[in-house]
Amino acid sequence: MLTCGRFKRNDEVRLVQGNCPLFGYRVRYAGLSDPGRLRRCNEDDLLMLAEAGVFAVADGLGGLDAGDIASKTALQHLQDLYTAPDSREDKPVPPSFRSGNNASLEEIIATVNTRTYQKKIALGRNMATTLALVQLCSETFAVAHVGDSRVYHWRDSVLSRVTSDHSLVNELYKQGALTASQAEHSPQRHVITRAVGAAASVTPSVQQRVVLPGDILLLCTDGLTSMLSDTRIAEIIQARRTDVGQAVTQLVLAANEAGGHDNITVVLLAISR
Repeated sequence: MLTCGRFKRNDEVRLVQGNCPLFGYRVRYAGLSDPGRLRRCNEDDLLMLAEAGVFAVADGLGGLDAGDIASKTALQHLQDLYTAPDSREDKPVPPSFRSGNNASLEEIIATVNTRTYQKKIALGRNMATTLALVQLCSETFAVAHVGDSRVYHWRDSVLSRVTSDHSLVNELYKQGALTASQAEHSPQRHVITRAVGAAASVTPSVQQRVVLPGDILLLCTDGLTSMLSDTRIAEIIQARRTDVGQAVTQLVLAANEAGGHDNITVVLLAISR
């Protein structure tokens, strides 16, 4: 049976952590979702299918009707695609755990989007969510994302951002219309250009990177990155890299101490032999 970590209630704040062998590695993982200091409803959610090497975070769009339903719906469908017996023709085959498969991940996200969009139509609610997913493979990890929830890769004390936000300010920054500082402080920085469930189809960004012992992967919603700089995030990971549970807890605490303006969700994976 797959090990699964989920948050299902808005008032539930608890650390989920564990470890498991995977493809010759030992993976230590921890995840925490917190409503922050200003919002009563937590519209974030997370999914940890550790023994399948699948980890994801989702951030329901707060300006719409039902962000909490959107994030929960998307991750529930993602979980079903990897775990539930299903002989229907519309169920895609999960990507190869051994080699990774970008096309299959794109199909997975497409199916999650379709089912989330169908739920939106059935409920008559205006809802959508971001999604950031990591699939660990034998010598690589694959990343798929939609929106501005992020994936980072920490190696040799250097934290690098894997994903590029699907957001208005990031598009303007890439076009040269905004500086990095202007983009960071723009009042439009939370306006995203792609979301799961917003429309009948969506195009995710998918890529693969090599994974090595000692690597740490971070998945997070913008409740973390809007409160803490990448430099501060790296400092916290560096100081607590031997205990992913403590690192996750400290990241959420630091985001709340900085203001906690949004829901905060953090998942950390530490890879070792």
